[in-house]
Amino acid sequence: MTTIIRKGFLVAFVGLLAFLAFGVFFGSASAPVKAATPNPVVAPLNNRHVSILPTQGKIPRGTLYKVNSVPAGAEVVYYGIEPIQAYKISLTDDTWDLNFYMWYRWKGPFDPVGTTTFDNSSSASTNYSVTYSYTNAAGQEQPITLSNGYHYQLMYIQAGFSNDFNLTRYPLDNQELEIRFESTTYAFNQLVFEPDPSAGKDTGFNVADWNTQGTSYQSYMKHYSTTFGNSDSGAQFQDWSFGTYTISIQRPLSHFLAKLLLPLIIAMAASIMVLLLKSEHEISRLAISGTGLLTLIFLQQGYSADLPPTVPLVMMDKFYALGYLVVLFTFGRIIWETTQVFHHKRAAENFILVDRVLAGVLAVIFLGGIATLILF
Repeated sequence: MTTIIRKGFLVAFVGLLAFLAFGVFFGSASAPVKAATPNPVVAPLNNRHVSILPTQGKIPRGTLYKVNSVPAGAEVVYYGIEPIQAYKISLTDDTWDLNFYMWYRWKGPFDPVGTTTFDNSSSASTNYSVTYSYTNAAGQEQPITLSNGYHYQLMYIQAGFSNDFNLTRYPLDNQELEIRFESTTYAFNQLVFEPDPSAGKDTGFNVADWNTQGTSYQSYMKHYSTTFGNSDSGAQFQDWSFGTYTISIQRPLSHFLAKLLLPLIIAMAASIMVLLLKSEHEISRLAISGTGLLTLIFLQQGYSADLPPTVPLVMMDKFYALGYLVVLFTFGRIIWETTQVFHHKRAAENFILVDRVLAGVLAVIFLGGIATLILF
């Protein structure tokens, strides 16, 4: 009996070392990975109106700089957005749809309404539709002039957008639904977008199936490495005003606990508890352990269908990797014990205490591994 107890503690010690090694490896691998930028090393820009160093923005082309001041003579266009409904958030396609109001208010000769485009609009998601509040007799867009001398136009827009969603911590991920736009005609020294002070930050907007964390505006200068062939404007045609509107959302914790974690824990509990059965019930032990392994595979395929096919390893995949290791170890242990008993090398009673200790160790390793991955 003393020998069996010693073996049990030895197994527990080895399991603890394996758990620590797993925690170090997957904990370091689970650190959030920043999205790669097109120009990771960019020289400081010699422009007193923007920050000296570039902002690491998630844009496919160009480099973003935060705006410190407006260039002399540039027209300031105040913009605001009032979201109405966000829907069809697809992690598989990195797309989402939004119905919203957007307005421009400006003084000066440059009309931003017809010369502004959404950088990340997605025609594959929905049809782009714009309804202008103010038009002329022919039904064409025509801004009105307010009593304070500002020109003003209000639009109702239905559009689809594309974002590079970061799924590293799925299903405990936070996402940003971002609208990005810039002028296609007037450079930064001619026109600058600024958030309308009257727009504020809406904390009451709700996104279906997500927890909304709030909204925000930001104004940038976008620097390109080309002048787009405009030899008259030169380097000034490399810099453009760039505006953003962001809705920050978070996946509900209940989705993770009830739909993803609970089925995994049930499958793992059944797979580990087979060690509590005596070795003489080898058929039942092997059947339950094998079923547990197949269940893990099907459960992983279930949530993977909601993710892009080429997505890197996400946090939920690491949970299942740990689960596979535990179940395969249990399955191998059962096969070894069955062989020992079948060839009369050891009696089934010799494994009872060790298996019970081992079941507890494996349960601690699995639950501790999940906690480690979540926290680190």
